[in-house]
This record gives sequence, C-alpha cells and structure tokens, in this order.
Amino acid sequence: MPPRVLLTTVYKTGSTPYDYIGANTRSWFRFYWPRIQSFGLRFLKQNIPELEILEFPSWEEYKKKLQEGWDAVGLSFYLSETHEALEMVDAARAAGVKEVWAGNYGALTTAVHDKFDRIFVGYSERELAPYFGREVKDIIHPPLIEYLNTPFNIKLNVFGVMFTTRGCPVGCNFCQTPVFCNKPNIIPLKSIERVLAYYKEHNINVVVIEDENFGCNRRHADQVVELLDRYEMVWGCMARADYLRGKIDEWMEMRVTNGRKVSGFGGAAIGIENLHQERLDAIKKKEGTEDILETLHMLQKRGLGTVGYYMIGFEEDTKESLREDIKKLAALKLDITQICVVTPLPQTPMWKEIEEKYGIWDKDYHNYDGKHMVWNHPRIKPEEFPGILDWSFKQVHPWYAPVRTSSRVWKNAYRYAGWTGVKEVAAYVNRANKFDWNAGLRLLPLGESQR
Repeated sequence: MPPRVLLTTVYKTGSTPYDYIGANTRSWFRFYWPRIQSFGLRFLKQNIPELEILEFPSWEEYKKKLQEGWDAVGLSFYLSETHEALEMVDAARAAGVKEVWAGNYGALTTAVHDKFDRIFVGYSERELAPYFGREVKDIIHPPLIEYLNTPFNIKLNVFGVMFTTRGCPVGCNFCQTPVFCNKPNIIPLKSIERVLAYYKEHNINVVVIEDENFGCNRRHADQVVELLDRYEMVWGCMARADYLRGKIDEWMEMRVTNGRKVSGFGGAAIGIENLHQERLDAIKKKEGTEDILETLHMLQKRGLGTVGYYMIGFEEDTKESLREDIKKLAALKLDITQICVVTPLPQTPMWKEIEEKYGIWDKDYHNYDGKHMVWNHPRIKPEEFPGILDWSFKQVHPWYAPVRTSSRVWKNAYRYAGWTGVKEVAAYVNRANKFDWNAGLRLLPLGESQR
C-alpha cells in the first residue's frame, strides 16, 4: 500500500484572496490576478497521482481533512506564511500524523527546520516519486488556467500559465530562487506541447510564461516560441533585458510573417530593481540600467505590454532620493510596476550582508512580504516605509492606469489585425466569463512511461 500523503498550502487568513497584481497597487480601480491554485502542488499531483493536494483551505477545512488519517502532511509555504505553517504543524501532530514535511521557498527558513521531519528544497517530483513506487523521468506539465479580473467582477481574460524552465542560475544576491534551484529544471517540449494542445482544445489562446528567467536556456526558449506560434497563442514572459533586447524584433517579425495575426508575442516583465547602476552591481544583477530602460522602450514603441519590478530601501536611499527615483520610475508609464522594500531572505547573500552590517531586528515573518522594513536602515526609520510605499504606488499606478493599458491593447489589436483583432480582444471577455471555473482539478492523462 502506498503511503497516504496530503500536500497543502497554508490556510486562508482572510476573505480577500492573494492577488499577484493588486498586492502592489493601492487604487481600487485596477486589474486583479487572483491566486486560485498552487502551481507547485499541481505539478506534484500531475506527476504523482497517488498523493492528495489541498489548496488554500480555511482553518476548519484543514482541521477536518486531518481527521481522514495521513502518514505524512506536507506544507507548501513562503517565508511570510511561516507562522501559519507552524500552526498547521501543531494541528497535524495533534491529529496523529506520522510525519510533517516542509516545501516551497518557506523550506529555506532554517530557523524552523527543527519543526519538520523532512525538508524538500527545489522541485521535488523525482524526490517524492519513490515513496509511491514511481520513477518520474520526464516532467508532465499540468493545465494551469487562470483569469484576469476587475473590481466589478467582470473577468477580462482566461489564460493558461506555462513553465518552460523552473529555477534560475544568475545568482542575484537578494533572490532565493538560485538557492532553491540554481540549475534550471527544463520542462520537455513534448510536455509543453501537450499542455498547449489542452489550452487550445478549451478555447484558451493566451499563455503567460511564468519562468523565473525565460531564455536562461536559449535553444529551449527558441523551440518553445516556435510551438507558441504554431498553436497561435498570444503570449508574454518574464525575462532578462539582455535576452529580450535581441529577441523582440524577431518575435514581432513572426507576427508579420504569419499574416499580421492577433496571436504572437504580447509583452514582458523585467526586473528593473533600481535606476542606479552601482546598486545593480552591488546586488549582482549583471545587467546595465540603460540596457534595461532601452528594452522597456523597445517594448512600448512596438505597442507591447510592460511590467517592471523595482526595489526601494537600499542603504544609500533617503526619503528625498526616493521621491526623485520614483518620479523617474512613474515617468516610464509601465502597464504594471511592482515595488517592494528591500528584504533580506534566508540563505541569500543579502541576508548575511545586511545581518552583519546593520542587523535584522524584525522577527515577525508576516513582515517579510516586501512591504516592511525589517532591518536597521541607516537613513530611514522602519515606520516611515509604509507611507513611502503608499506614495510610490500612487505615483506609478494612478487611477487611470488600467484605462491606459486597455487603450494600448485595443490599439495594438487593430494595428496588427484590423477589426478582426478588435473582435478577437472583445471575445476574450466573453470566453473568460463563460468558462467553467468550477470544473475541479484539471490533469492530463499519464503516458505509458509514467504508469
């Protein structure tokens, strides 16, 4: 008999779900990308069907689930969710669970390792499979279907999330990803094509590539783009500017070559991190500020979407310098600008550097969410950062920002496909609101080699 294993996220702590976009804006008039599923747990379930997953339960739902009797309960959590995870550990042990495991980025929090029986760092399909008498050779990509919402609960789009690689080898000193997985875990092309076919079958023609660093394996990325083109997908990605700069025109030319279709490359997210080169050098970004800005300009000039990630609270920052920097950042007029406070995370070089130089005073893990100053900043008091962050959000994301973005999308559709493109964008809304969001867990059938 295989062991009975339950893998779960932490329980919900409020009625408002986590939002990938709105978490870093303040305007009520904004687009929402709600977190409705755990990508990591769905990968595990897809490749090891014997285990059971539980996503974002209430505390009551979790406690009830524990009564079913489990050999092991695995908790997938982030650093800011550590307190909730520890409560769930205590509940599992009280219910007689034999082992409690830790996974996801929260597993890098060494301060709580003694609370768990097993720690899984990295993508663990192959590590878990032997528990169930399995061997996972080629990773199967599960269907991951999400939506973009509005304050009026009118869904704007339904899209498929896709990973082509997992992990990142670059080694920026603030980032946990190279600690979690520094050798990119490549998803086989066959698996990518299977999930694209599933999306196409379900009338989904938009794909968001959620790789931490799309293009870190350039040959593989080129092959993925060819597949996306073949399936006539509209797609975007998160990638480094030094890779994107040489690819934007090539990908745009694919749209022209194929008859100026609506489908094709739609935009990208870029880690700007900061507007000062010396700070990029200090965090081992290995990119130039001017190159990043030029890449963003290239995207905007071609009518493509832009998302930028930015950090405030470097040791050189003052309240006055931040105001100037944020004004320059706002002037870029990106579709979405995510701003986070510099936060040292466990097992990163930044953690060690800040701890030794300034000291990390805040022991409440809830505050390690990119919105709080948790270390002794030399020039700005910790209690001043919420106000600075609020002001910054208002600058980079004014109330009319969604209107600006919507206008760009419609203009771009007409630019590349005339009224056919406009009709296709209008159809996005219709498809999103008619899609069956209550269909339950979506998985692909296992191939013979995985049985």
